[in-house]
Amino acid sequence: MGENPAGLTLAIALVLIASISTTGGLATTAGAGASPDASAQSGVHSTLSSFDPTLTATRTVSPLNVQTGGPISLQTTTNNGGTPPYGYTYTGLPGRCFTSNTQSFSCNPSQTGNHQIQVIVTDSHGNYSLSNSESLTVTSSSGGGSGNNSTNPFSGLLSGFSGILSLLIILGIVGFVTWILLIVGVWIIAIVLLRRLPKRGATLSAPVPMVKCTACSASIPAGSKFCSECGASTVPKTA
Repeated sequence: MGENPAGLTLAIALVLIASISTTGGLATTAGAGASPDASAQSGVHSTLSSFDPTLTATRTVSPLNVQTGGPISLQTTTNNGGTPPYGYTYTGLPGRCFTSNTQSFSCNPSQTGNHQIQVIVTDSHGNYSLSNSESLTVTSSSGGGSGNNSTNPFSGLLSGFSGILSLLIILGIVGFVTWILLIVGVWIIAIVLLRRLPKRGATLSAPVPMVKCTACSASIPAGSKFCSECGASTVPKTA
């Protein structure tokens, strides 16, 4: 066999150099991953210098349960540490809520689900601190889920009729009570009028004027031709 010892030696040397370079790169990557990495947390802080445990911040989300389109407020308070002025970057925000470099802001989320919101606070030297996460739950304002087919097509129609049906029931009850009261009132008026009418067989006659008989001074009805007491005639005699 015609082997070339010089060429074989060169090939082995190149393989060893490549292996050492690859190992060193992996070691460097592992070492970088062992320390807190702000860019891995926020995706935008690749220029931060180092994590500062003395720089602490408290972040508040209010309310923690909201429907899509409803307003939420985010407030961050820097407790201590670091060198002001401070910068703020919010992560884990739902749709239509965008991070703002300010201590507080408001937005109207449009994405349903459970969102873990955090804030990264940086000082003037690029040192940073990551707050604890706070859970925000966003539900659908329609109450029927995220799909358009999740709502029964007849539910809207029935819900519209429910108000009319309730109104008709109320009007029916009021009308029935009014009708009963009207009947009772008519009966009371009729009974009062019937009581004022004379009984059957009773006669209505005006009192008869009375005069005295000229013969015996007895009281007899005016216009009588004879006195019932003495039988005398009350008709004057003609000449």
